[in-house]
Amino acid sequence: MTSLLDGTVIDLDRVQVALDGSHWLWTCEHTESGEPLMLRLDRDGTGALPLADVYRIHGLLAPQAQPTTAAMYRQVLEAA
Repeated sequence: MTSLLDGTVIDLDRVQVALDGSHWLWTCEHTESGEPLMLRLDRDGTGALPLADVYRIHGLLAPQAQPTTAAMYRQVLEAA
């Protein structure tokens, strides 16, 4: 699932890393206003916050890097 925030598409199915280094994951729940509720994953976690609050307090969000799998390499090589 994705969410649009300030013109940026946020992939809620992936862990998001904020500018301050904190890690956030969608709880699969929404606030009363329909905003995705995010849970902080690192040890300084303070519980769940709405996506806009995470963005405002902790900075820009980017999906956490994922390692390249053998299946991804195979797909690229087969397409070449």
